[in-house]
Amino acid sequence: MASAAISTGILSTNNAFAAAHGGDIRAAKSVDEVLKMLGATGATESGDIKIKAPEIAENGAVVPVGITSNIAGTTEITSITAANPTPFAAKYIIGESAVPAVKSRFKMGKTTDVIVVVKAGGKFYTAKANVKVTKGGCGG
Repeated sequence: MASAAISTGILSTNNAFAAAHGGDIRAAKSVDEVLKMLGATGATESGDIKIKAPEIAENGAVVPVGITSNIAGTTEITSITAANPTPFAAKYIIGESAVPAVKSRFKMGKTTDVIVVVKAGGKFYTAKANVKVTKGGCGG
């Protein structure tokens, strides 16, 4: 039903995600709220998720982050910037034959953990890396 509404333009993909997950994830105000909306509460920590981010970001307005999942069957990669006013940063849907690796630039207002949630085989896995921000991005 939702896919028909999306294909005809009646419902955008963002609105479809919000409808399927009980609200607009972009408006979530906490990491716990984001995890709940993803259905990832209680995700298992995994060393098979690699996060490449600077330990110290001199400019919080543009922080490069690379994520690779070595978990077989990865279908989604979600990024969360924990201390941002709206912590949801990005969600990527990984195609069946695609390499589960993404790169982005995030805005971070202050030192924070970048939390990654990977969905693979119907289960959720997580990893995190701390980034120290020396010059503000989100209101800093």
